[in-house]
Amino acid sequence: MNCLSGPLGELALPMAGRNRRISSNEQPNWQDGNFDMTRLAPGETFEMPVLKGPGVITHIWMTSHAGGVNELNALSLRIYWDGDEAPAVEAPLGDFFAVGHGRPATVESVPVQVSPTGSLTCYWRMPFRESARIVIRNDNMERSTGLYWQVDWMEVPELPAETMRFHAQYRQEHPATPGDYLIADLEGEGAYVGTVMSVTMAQDGWFGEGDDFFYIDGEAVPSLQGTGSEDYFNDAWGFRPRCSAWFGQPRWEGWSAGDGGVCYRWHVLDPVRFSESLRFTIEHKGNCAESEDGFFIERPDFLSSVAFWYQAGPAKRFAELPGWPERRVPWQEIHLLTSLRSARATGSASPQVRTLGFFGGTPVLHWPNTEPGARLVTPICVDRAGRHAIRLTTWKAPGFGEYAVEIDGERLPVTLDLNAVEPESVDLLLGVHKMDEGIHLLTFEAVGATAGPIALELLRLLCLPPEAGRAVKNDNEAHFIRLGIGRALYAYRLAYGALPPSLEAMVELGIMERRYLADENGHTLVQHPLGDRFEVVSERGGWTHDWQGLDARR
Repeated sequence: MNCLSGPLGELALPMAGRNRRISSNEQPNWQDGNFDMTRLAPGETFEMPVLKGPGVITHIWMTSHAGGVNELNALSLRIYWDGDEAPAVEAPLGDFFAVGHGRPATVESVPVQVSPTGSLTCYWRMPFRESARIVIRNDNMERSTGLYWQVDWMEVPELPAETMRFHAQYRQEHPATPGDYLIADLEGEGAYVGTVMSVTMAQDGWFGEGDDFFYIDGEAVPSLQGTGSEDYFNDAWGFRPRCSAWFGQPRWEGWSAGDGGVCYRWHVLDPVRFSESLRFTIEHKGNCAESEDGFFIERPDFLSSVAFWYQAGPAKRFAELPGWPERRVPWQEIHLLTSLRSARATGSASPQVRTLGFFGGTPVLHWPNTEPGARLVTPICVDRAGRHAIRLTTWKAPGFGEYAVEIDGERLPVTLDLNAVEPESVDLLLGVHKMDEGIHLLTFEAVGATAGPIALELLRLLCLPPEAGRAVKNDNEAHFIRLGIGRALYAYRLAYGALPPSLEAMVELGIMERRYLADENGHTLVQHPLGDRFEVVSERGGWTHDWQGLDARR
């Protein structure tokens, strides 16, 4: 075994080449100036100095004010190799660095790292023979921003003839359309090395029952077939926030309509090789909020992804990068400070203008209320009629209050506890509410024995597509009917040392829900206690199942 193998051991070996860097360091005042930033006006395109090859990009670091307002994806990244007209890398900035939806989140992996404040780092090796051209565009036509950046690269005498070039490409479906979701459609020879996927839930329930499929070199039946979305991203039984060297979920909010998250998997240790072509898809199938109501159904969630691969020679483009408005999940954003002049408050305090956060850069509608029961009413204008997932961006801080929320006098199923040790911006799901187009009244009422201020930033409304379901249930849902009965039988047997005389007996004791007296389509089940076994028959569903009262979870 070579004791100098691996990335640490290779540091002791001779290296050919010379280190180079380009950056936003303030020039010509590089010794005394600290405004190391490139300004990007709305719609402005910035080209970094062209790198002359042969060489290898070894490190990219960036950060932007856009991250402070959760708009990293308003910036688009394009990289061109060796004078090519088409970019080899084309993606929103946040998605490229595994923080989909443009919101900073902690990423701790080997190729990519991101800090909670939006420091973006990658160590993907990006070789080029003649030149490398990196282009950043501010696609937000309503807001300027600043970009801080560094690109480290190694100027080398030559590259091996078989060296492949780095690629990354974005695509989206908002919402997902029928059929498997396409992540990559490649032609040529290369190796697939990574996936970033982002999702926003279009309805309650788990989105990720879909299997992943890699079709290699034109095969009709994929030779790589997975077992579930979370399984592909090396998790199980759903997602939760976590990061590791090669896979993780930097952000995961939950399983309710309007929740979302982002996940990544780097195939560095298990690249998928292809000689002629590669097509990579994943089913967008999941469940209703209760699996008995719909399991393994195709859902209309909002999906986006970035595919990462190396390839010999030029690559075809399989998707166009949408503009900034089109590539955002279609939330309607209402800045609550715009209602300052029309807001009405009971009690002695009046709503005010304040700025909070990083460099005081976030304007908020601040209500310095100290009276329990006081109410702040703000009008909001809804663009589209329908069922809306509602999220509120507000602030927690020392001494802030506890508030109930109403829309048009109807209390929402949440209470906001905004007291915290340190000030922080929070993004909270308020639930799903049906609203007509036009003006509505949003009310915050101070609840609890003590009252405190509230600082309101943004209300976001996502008009939801029709919910997916299955009108006539099949064995997918029947499995969960049987599971519900089985776990109740196990609990009854543990408590009473025997099987119950009937399903109704377990319902009367509160061990089992009444819904399990019927099959997946609501037809009454026929039950037969059989001594040491308990048999249930779905005559209309065509199935029979029996239990001994053992642990149904195994």
